[in-house]
Amino acid sequence: MIKKILQNRLSYLSVSFILFLASLPLISFGTTNDWRIVSGLGMVALSVAAVIPPLQRILFPAKPR
Repeated sequence: MIKKILQNRLSYLSVSFILFLASLPLISFGTTNDWRIVSGLGMVALSVAAVIPPLQRILFPAKPR
């Protein structure tokens, strides 16, 4: 499943964007209420969202034309 997501440009960018959008409120809500688990989940989501595009470029390089 992950391989299919990483091979399709629209799908991996969409997953990355959704994770990024979900991470910001989690981090904000977790830090204002001093809930480390919620802010930690937000940081994990932000980290995964940041790693997806470079990981795709490393694992599936563009074919030369």
